[in-house]
Formats: sequence, C-alpha cells, structure tokens
Amino acid sequence: MFHYDETLKYPAMVRPPFHARDNQTQPVFWTVSMSRLFDLFRDITVEFDDRASIELIPLGFEEAVAHIREKLQNERCDAVISAGSNAAYLKSRLSIPVITAKASGFDVMQALARARKITPEIGLINYQEPLRELEEFQQTFGLTIMQRTYVTVEDARAQVNEMKASGIKAIVGAGLITDLAEEAGMAGVFVYSAASIRQAFEDALDLTRATQLETPRGRHYPVPDKLRAKHGIGELRGDSDHMQSLRQTIMLYAKSPAPVLIEGETGTGKELVAQAIHAESQRKGGGAHPFVAINCGAIAESLLESELFG
Repeated sequence: MFHYDETLKYPAMVRPPFHARDNQTQPVFWTVSMSRLFDLFRDITVEFDDRASIELIPLGFEEAVAHIREKLQNERCDAVISAGSNAAYLKSRLSIPVITAKASGFDVMQALARARKITPEIGLINYQEPLRELEEFQQTFGLTIMQRTYVTVEDARAQVNEMKASGIKAIVGAGLITDLAEEAGMAGVFVYSAASIRQAFEDALDLTRATQLETPRGRHYPVPDKLRAKHGIGELRGDSDHMQSLRQTIMLYAKSPAPVLIEGETGTGKELVAQAIHAESQRKGGGAHPFVAINCGAIAESLLESELFG
C-alpha cells in the first residue's frame, strides 16, 4: 500500500476564493499533490481563479482516493489534476477524469542543467518508464547520467539508496524523488515547471468544454432490450495496468458526446468496450439514444453510406 508522510506538513485542505466556488457555471477541479508539487499547484491555481473553481488536496495514493470518494457523495468535480505515480494510482481507482501533469523535455533539460551546476554525478528517476531522449541528451552535452524508474514509494526509496551507494550526489525527479534524495543526504532537483502545470490546467479546461457540450434533449421512448447496451464496465476482467487504463479511458470518453473510434484486432472486445462507453454515458437509458450494433463488413461498400447516414 502507498503511504507518504510528507502530506503532514500541509494543511488539511486549501480552498479557492469564495467568489470562485460560488460560481456554479465554472468547472470544478481538484488538484492532488504533495511536497514541492503542492507548492507549484498552489502558485498556479490563482491564475485560473476566474476560469475554474479549484481545490487543492494535499494527500496521496489511498488517502487521496478515500477522501475524493467521500467528497463525491455530496460534491461535483469535473476533473482531478495530479502527476506521476500519484496520478496513475488515482486513474486506476476513480470514476472521474484524472488529468496527468507531465514534465516536458525542456523541463528535463533545465533540471539536468541545474543538477550539473551542483555536481557531475547526476541521477534521474522517472515514474514507470525511462526517458528515451536521455541517451541523446547525454551524447550531446557529454554527461553521464544514471537513470532508474520506480512504481511504488518503496521502490523509489530503493532506487535512491542504490544511486547514493553508486556515488550519485544529485537526483532529478518529481517531488517524491527529490524529497527522498534529500532525506538520503543528496541534492534533489525538481523536474516540473510552472509551464507544465499550466498546461495540465488547460487540458482540464479543454476536457470540460468537450464533455459539457449540450446534447439534444428530445423525447425518450421505450426501447426494446436488443437496442440497449447489455455489457458495462464491470464486465471488463483483469487488474493489469492496461486494463485499469482501459477502464479509466472508458469513463473519460463516456462523458463526452463526441464520436469515439475503437480499434483492435478481431476478438479483442471492441463491441464490449463500445457497450461499456454507452452504458456509462448519459445515453444509457436508451430512449432517443439506443445502442445499435452494425456489422459494417456484412454491408456492401456501395450501400454502407446510405445504410448508416440515410
């Protein structure tokens, strides 16, 4: 289980100015972050006060999930904004969209440049996947950088200790990594920039605009069972990272009225995913929006357009 005591240094909650929360027409975002990222979220939030109602939640992992699930019983939230391992954890466990703030290549270069001013013995620890661009960066600038990845907090701590034993004196990474580095007596260089956090807020606003588009409010009529989606998201089996990501994607796109293209090999469950999206959407009751499955491969190409569009 994830747990990180760094959350204790922050107040229980940081709420936006009253005028922002009082505006019911604004999108509602909750940021979930700890340590240095919390400070950056707090600084950037004020720039979006006139465009969204934003609340900062200084929690992580299971504590954040429990807190958000409780809040959702009585409050509305259009998207959660987080980063790194915290964002991945939230995505796999929440039914609302989670926007992941991502450090850009320029962020990484700037952080490595700051680390180089401290020491030539530099390490970089990234969540889950290594940075493929790092090798080219090392060749261009003549730097030798040890790179490691992590999944859990315990894993991150082990990677930091390994780097320390290898002679690394400065580690580039997210807030969790930099805190662990300083805890181990090394320099921690924070990788995120204000620009990357602003982009995450813009992504959340774009998502909200897409999902809040008005759909026609026509009359609803009874629909035969054969025109209803029979399968929901609960029938998607498996707990792998790919399946958890798929469930999150289904929940995300189900909130939008836009068309969705689902691709995959024969037998991978494309129609099951389509039915799950329909079942989680506002169209799930049938009425003016029944679920109709059509085998396009069985329709002659010359008739396909007229069959689908009249």
